[in-house]
Amino acid sequence: MTFIPCSSTDITRTNEAIICMGANSPDAAAQLRRAFALLATLGTVCRCTRPYPTAPEKVQTVHPYTNQIIVLRTPMTHAALLAACKTYETHHRHHAPADTVAIDIDIVVFNGAILRPSDYAATYFRQGLAT
Repeated sequence: MTFIPCSSTDITRTNEAIICMGANSPDAAAQLRRAFALLATLGTVCRCTRPYPTAPEKVQTVHPYTNQIIVLRTPMTHAALLAACKTYETHHRHHAPADTVAIDIDIVVFNGAILRPSDYAATYFRQGLAT
């Protein structure tokens, strides 16, 4: 995972979220870039992976995924951050072709607590953590 120095102003950003994003639509790379830009407005991205390909694990589809993991420091509560992510997802999902995912944004870990154990154990997440 790439480490990006956080500035000294990040001291006020008390919460840390490990977020996994994924898409398997034809424009997956662009979807991840736009979602990354959104997250950067919600806090400070301190670490991230480059987008990486993975095979689908949870849903049977012929389309491979492109995933990215981001560590975000934010003043937002979990509920507020989750609402922002899900609102963004909902707005962009209707643009995806049938049987694809335009963008999926999941807060897997928040302040050290694993909130999505199945994602945390999944190959697509573990592969990103290992990079």
